[in-house]
Amino acid sequence: MATSQNVQLFATLDQITPDDLRRTGGKAYNCARLKQAGFPVPDGIVIPADATDDDLLLLTSHPWLDQQPAGTRYAVRSSGLGEDSAGHSFAGIHETKLNVDRPRLIEAVVACRLSGASSHARAYRDARQVGEEAQIGVLVQRMVPAATSGVAFTINPITGGDEIVVNAARGLGEALVSGLIDPDEFHISKRDGAVLSSHPGSATQATIGTSTLSTTQLASLGALLTRIERHYGSPQDIEWCHDGHDFWIVQSRPVTTLPPQNAARQVNPEPRTQNHAPGTENPEPRTPNPEPRTQNPEPRTLNPDTEWTRANLAEVLPEQMSPQVLAVYEDMLNRGQRMFMGRLLAPDEELGPMFKAFHGRMYMNLSQMRRVCSLIGAPAADMLRSLGHPEEIHPDDERPRRAPLGELLRCLPDFIRLGSYDPRIETLLRRHEERTRRTLARITAADPRSMSDADIWKMVRWWVDIAPEAIQAVFLMSGVLFREVAIRKACKLAGFPYERLVYTHLAAGKRSVSTQQAIELVALASSARHEPRTLKYLNENDGTFADFRTALAGTSFLERFDRFLDLYGHRGRYESDWSLPRLHENPTPALFAIQQQLQERPQDLKAVAERQEADAAGAWRAFESRLTLWQRWTVAPRVRAMLKRLKNQYVWREQVRSDLTRILRYARAYHLTLAMRFVERGWLARPSDYFLLPLDEVGRAIDSPAHGAALREIAARTAAKLEEERRLTMPMLMRERDLPALLRAGRTEADSQGGLTGLCVSPGTVEAEVVVMRDPAEFALMKRGAILVAPATDPSWTPLFTIASGVIVEVGGMLSHASTIAREYGLPALANVKNATRILKTGDRIILDATGGRATRL
Repeated sequence: MATSQNVQLFATLDQITPDDLRRTGGKAYNCARLKQAGFPVPDGIVIPADATDDDLLLLTSHPWLDQQPAGTRYAVRSSGLGEDSAGHSFAGIHETKLNVDRPRLIEAVVACRLSGASSHARAYRDARQVGEEAQIGVLVQRMVPAATSGVAFTINPITGGDEIVVNAARGLGEALVSGLIDPDEFHISKRDGAVLSSHPGSATQATIGTSTLSTTQLASLGALLTRIERHYGSPQDIEWCHDGHDFWIVQSRPVTTLPPQNAARQVNPEPRTQNHAPGTENPEPRTPNPEPRTQNPEPRTLNPDTEWTRANLAEVLPEQMSPQVLAVYEDMLNRGQRMFMGRLLAPDEELGPMFKAFHGRMYMNLSQMRRVCSLIGAPAADMLRSLGHPEEIHPDDERPRRAPLGELLRCLPDFIRLGSYDPRIETLLRRHEERTRRTLARITAADPRSMSDADIWKMVRWWVDIAPEAIQAVFLMSGVLFREVAIRKACKLAGFPYERLVYTHLAAGKRSVSTQQAIELVALASSARHEPRTLKYLNENDGTFADFRTALAGTSFLERFDRFLDLYGHRGRYESDWSLPRLHENPTPALFAIQQQLQERPQDLKAVAERQEADAAGAWRAFESRLTLWQRWTVAPRVRAMLKRLKNQYVWREQVRSDLTRILRYARAYHLTLAMRFVERGWLARPSDYFLLPLDEVGRAIDSPAHGAALREIAARTAAKLEEERRLTMPMLMRERDLPALLRAGRTEADSQGGLTGLCVSPGTVEAEVVVMRDPAEFALMKRGAILVAPATDPSWTPLFTIASGVIVEVGGMLSHASTIAREYGLPALANVKNATRILKTGDRIILDATGGRATRL
């Protein structure tokens, strides 16, 4: 119930006066000033910095909230005292909460107020000697459902040119103003609103295909921004959003860092209203893009010396991805990686993007990874070993290279941010799990077959938009290099083999979700042994299992098997590519693995686990015995803690990858629905052709059905290009400048005959026959007790690990799927064995000495 007390405590933007500045903070005051001058600012109320905790309890009964429509969401923004002032913007330092509902307003306000005491805020104040400005006012505004958001400068902050520079991206603008995504950039004339130049960002180029703002919208925005500049009398840094109909201003502050000739530039201001004092809204500026893009938006070779690798990608991505999926992943991974790493990555203009497709194959930027190694003081050799390129290590790679001090200082905010993740990693994992639950709830809320094309397309676009943020968990859990470097240094100090200490601890303890999938298969085989009908069917089947549901109807095995598919049915061959089927669509490989388990005595997995625990304990005792008494008190506890965290990260990495793949299982259903409809309309010849279409062409056909007739020709051209590229043998590692010559000569490292040596990723020795397989679809070739030899493996190979005695793969490193499963399952495994599938033949008998890093044909 509203009271006069809460009305007096919390003023609306229309009620704010200059006297309130010292209580409300600069951001809230500036918004009030603009709104009272007639500019489109979302309405709101302000919680002053001196409000007590008891005062906050009155917030949700304020009459202003009663005037808002039911279900209204709010943006809750910190407005620090001194923020957006002449010398201190506090940009990005204090908390902002978006899409907050009314019951959670007090919680969000408290979070904003507490952000004034955060480590980031303290460091900012200490550096600028403004320790008294920890008090936070809070602005609660009606949330604008932004279709597009952005930042604009009413002067070019780089050249000082008298033009408007606009950065724009779809959706909310938090990532854009933080410099974490690559936005569209427009330069607009103040004279007539004409677009002087436009440069599409990566999202527009690779995924959407249409500009974020039309020419008419840009002219309208330019006119609004020019009016705001005139109102203040100086160039402005403005944050804006567009709800699909109108533009809204959520922040404006003067640009104070300009080229010298423009530093004192003023414009003729509009008449000021009497209730505003000039000069109270001066922040530090932010450039619209921390790393200015080149003027040429066309793809090109940015640095011919850039090194590229696909060693870590080859196990999770097919040799040739669906062109549709490849384009989305290239954009998604680049945006996500830039969001995660920030300034630790060099600008694209210097070293290129973190991910890039060459002739239909995805590569990672090894030059960018070398740069990160130099920033953290790690030798590049450790990174090369982890990726599976030990043969490329040179003596210089073993020595850490330190980046220049200026570069380190420039990256300091990102070091602080990334460093803050590590102590909170379990909390961040829980957030990822909650995000996954919410995403699954939304994407499974309706059957796409009952939805319109437009609604399906809206869901697809929504997932594409959130994917870069969702993938942050994978990057976080994969960040093990600095911890591995520290453990390696400790082992060197003690004179103890790093592999013996680390591999045994990674094998012991909690199982990853992928290994648990294999254990569940073994358990299913055990249950089948106790059901005569199931046992008879599985033993006598020819390996096709086409009628398994009819034949096993009513058995407890089938009930358990369906539970298994509920848990792991989203896994599949190259499961990151949503154009390919999942295990729940074709469970034959799992049934084959169970059938093979029935041929011999069941594995004693408990004994395997006990042996692994004993091996880890023995390795620790041996390591500790090499330490001095002082080192046992100082070094040993740190190493033990790092080993525990390293093990957890390997397990968590498999979990978050599995979670994201589970979402793809349901996203695939949306695409399949569109594929069937496009075939029914005659737009495509077959459903598989849908995955040859770029997503922007799909959206264009949905928005304008007349375009559907053009899809057959687009798919045909793409198929022809795909077939042409399929014949290419692409290198695993290359310099960009060398690729044309390699392709012309038909030479890659795959053409050289190398020895059977590789990287030990799971120790042990075994003598057995080998089975060479290039695809998990060849599962029927596998023999129980054989050594599996493959180009690479992903989770779809897991059933075969349950019947193998060892594993050899041509690519991969410590982080690869084959490594994780083999270690936890107790299988000797070698990775990075060049040409293994060409040198070895099915039926060859070999000794696999994984500990020694070699395989010998008998």
